[in-house]
Amino acid sequence: MKKITLIFLLHLFALSAFSQTYLIEEDVNKDTIIPKVGFKRKYDLAMYIGIGTMAGSSVNNPPSDIYFGNSWQFREGVWFRRKINNFYAIGAYIEYARESYRMKQPFAFDSADIQYTKWTKQVNNNISAGIFNRINLKSSRFFIDLGAYYSVDVLPRILTKVKPKNAGYELKKITYNKPDIMNRLNYGLDCKVTYGSFALYGKYRLSGLYKNENYDLPKIIIGVMADLRSWALGQGIVETGHALSLRP
Repeated sequence: MKKITLIFLLHLFALSAFSQTYLIEEDVNKDTIIPKVGFKRKYDLAMYIGIGTMAGSSVNNPPSDIYFGNSWQFREGVWFRRKINNFYAIGAYIEYARESYRMKQPFAFDSADIQYTKWTKQVNNNISAGIFNRINLKSSRFFIDLGAYYSVDVLPRILTKVKPKNAGYELKKITYNKPDIMNRLNYGLDCKVTYGSFALYGKYRLSGLYKNENYDLPKIIIGVMADLRSWALGQGIVETGHALSLRP
């Protein structure tokens, strides 16, 4: 969890370090095209990153118990929205999301010829697409998104560090790529509350992570997100009466 938090902060600092200051003034008497894309415009989009942690109980205890402090999600992507009126908009997003679950118990196929298991971790690498309804609360900078998503796990993995029988004190790391027990297509609901460029989000997975099993990992993920428009995309247009100033 500490490593993924560090990656999240490095993303923010790196993007802000590359930001520049622009000042452009134009005579409004000349032809000026007001952009349709941007904050408070008909269309808007932004890149984002987020970090979260698993929450909620597991389904049918063991083998689905996890260490919550060592289980996390990292997500990055881009969202797009179309304003319907001052209070409502519709939108969509596409993202990559990496989820890591630190298991309390090894999987069954991890126990053969194993004397001792130090840790077991499940990693899901998801490409997700979602749609949402955006409702403005008091102002266009404070809003809530309610939507649903569908994801494809392009590389499910189970990693474990074990000591095989008759191997002395040596520990060995074993990786199982694309195990047959994994359900690679998942879907669920999500919610996000945003103020400015920062948001709190929650996701609830409706599908199960495993095929034909009566147990599952915790279905809830909660976390924080940051839009990167201020550093990476954009500049906001400030109307000054006789000129248009373009500032980051």
